[in-house]
Amino acid sequence: MSSKRKNTEGPKVTLEYAKADLNAGIEGPFLAAFPGIAPPKDVPFNVYKPDSEESKNKKKRRIVEADTGKVEFVGQNFGENARAGYCRYVLAIRNKETDKITFKDAPVISVNRTIKTLKNAKPQVANREQFLQAKNILGHTFGTKKIKQQINSVARNAVNVGALDSIAGILHDSIAAKTNALPSKESIKARADEDRPIPPFDLAATKVEDIYKIDSLIAPSEYQVIPFKALLEKTNQPLAALPYQNSSYVNGALTAALSISKKDRHRIRLLMYISILMAFRTIPDKKLDDNETVSRIMGDVPSVILENLYERFTESPEGVDKKRHTFTPKSKDKLLCWILAIALTLENFNMDAGALTRDLSMKQTRVNELYKSLGCKVNELTATEKAQSGASNEEVKTMKRAILTVPLTFPLPKRGPKAK
Repeated sequence: MSSKRKNTEGPKVTLEYAKADLNAGIEGPFLAAFPGIAPPKDVPFNVYKPDSEESKNKKKRRIVEADTGKVEFVGQNFGENARAGYCRYVLAIRNKETDKITFKDAPVISVNRTIKTLKNAKPQVANREQFLQAKNILGHTFGTKKIKQQINSVARNAVNVGALDSIAGILHDSIAAKTNALPSKESIKARADEDRPIPPFDLAATKVEDIYKIDSLIAPSEYQVIPFKALLEKTNQPLAALPYQNSSYVNGALTAALSISKKDRHRIRLLMYISILMAFRTIPDKKLDDNETVSRIMGDVPSVILENLYERFTESPEGVDKKRHTFTPKSKDKLLCWILAIALTLENFNMDAGALTRDLSMKQTRVNELYKSLGCKVNELTATEKAQSGASNEEVKTMKRAILTVPLTFPLPKRGPKAK
């Protein structure tokens, strides 16, 4: 005995997602969220589009508005009052004739209501004097003995404004006189700039090469006697002629300068001078006046250069006979800034901020501060520089460039630690 399978399938329904066509001027649908009272269902809402919104993301911004005569309803899907877009809502619209269900995006708009009669009403703020007067009356009428004593104490200690008016002029003149004696912001900044441990600079320079001129970094009398010829004569081991041979930056730059047929003698002189400064920096503070130690460290550096180094980068404490020269924190920073300024000159005022960090045995943050004290901007590498560096992604993150530009500006002095 056979039996036919029953047809349990219902009518076929077609599903479709309709993407909103903003350019066609078709609006809606929208979901509205009413805090509190909602308007009657027969109240029509108007939809507006901000005129100035041109970008793609802002084209979906809408404002809805309705007016019942007494209450005004206004909402928008952007700005401070917009709902957080954590969810996305769609409405399903079924066509009974074709059994087709269309899904449409329905942005949620928070709608606020305003009573029209109170829209322009100004809130009444209680006068503080009236409030205190009413509070005191209540205190005297219903307060305890302690409350009454407090009210009387406040009244006795109240400031007599009339009495202050008579001496206001005297106070004003006294404050003005003391204020005029204070230094101006410009004079404080100028004094701070002069006190910086950096080479002489031209604040009005319009070209970056004029900010720190080479004559202010190296005196002409020094420049002429820099012993750079020993580097040219020692063709096998030219770096052995350097007074300080542990600088990766100087060694690399000097090797490159000596490898070309036409030698850049100015560049070689400056590299030799940086090596002299680095060697001078290694002299122990207690041995600055020990001729044997100085001669061993500095080698054949001419006396003219040594005299200028002592004059620039050391100080002579008063009342001390045995020790005539010493390094101070400020003079040490001055020597470091001199090294960085000459290196910037060699690198066309745009150099790797970490090129001298290991040579100086310092932290990168401290070296960056010295660059900034010279007026440099310490920036991250551009996309092109990152690609040209050939370094890994992790290494590139720590690489920065020290760039000197015009007009010359210095960082503002720190105002001390932040309040806890």
